[in-house]
Amino acid sequence: MPDKPEQPSRFDFDPFAVTYDSWYETAEGTLFDHLEKRALRRILEGVPNKGSLLEIGAGTGWWSRFFSDAGFAVTGIDISPRMVDIARSKKIPNATFKLADAHELPYADESFSCAAAVTSIEFTRNPEKVLSEMIRCTSTEGTLFFGVLNAWSPFNAMRRKQPDGPFASARLFDPKALHDWLSPYGEVTTTLCAFPFSLKMPIPLSGAADDFSAFMGNRSGAFIAGKVVR
Repeated sequence: MPDKPEQPSRFDFDPFAVTYDSWYETAEGTLFDHLEKRALRRILEGVPNKGSLLEIGAGTGWWSRFFSDAGFAVTGIDISPRMVDIARSKKIPNATFKLADAHELPYADESFSCAAAVTSIEFTRNPEKVLSEMIRCTSTEGTLFFGVLNAWSPFNAMRRKQPDGPFASARLFDPKALHDWLSPYGEVTTTLCAFPFSLKMPIPLSGAADDFSAFMGNRSGAFIAGKVVR
């Protein structure tokens, strides 16, 4: 892959900025949001220094609020001007937003305690370059957080069949590929959530269904939550 991509993103999210958050208001979106945040909260456990966090592909700030609520001082970047405008309008505590290309981050080396990319790195033109920029901008004792769409998920496979949607062009990772990709940079921890069985359950039971599916070794969860401790 070239070091500098022709376009920053595999899909132009700008036209969808105004309606982006509306999916989370649907029954499906609410269930996914519950399970994904549940998984990422577990990943955040044991992180001693919340400090400053660089969020790649912050979009409308949906996950920025999650990280802010968890105790981080968030700097969110996104390539979509409309997404950045909406994120700023939410006035999320301890969060600022900047229009920037994740392939060439406008920050000095080791500027942040942590970095995060939640359902964003899959849509960048050159994920390897973005990862290298995240590492460059993060402290040598920092932590990287990820939320990645699982290539082995039947739900994501269905999403990819929509030719005009963002998922058709996304580069998805399976759990093993993600672990192998990240392992040269530190100690990797991953967990899966939003399994097919869980997605049929009401929210109060969905977490327990996720835990059971993971215990049974199921690898078809739609979302991979992970971290790299450098």
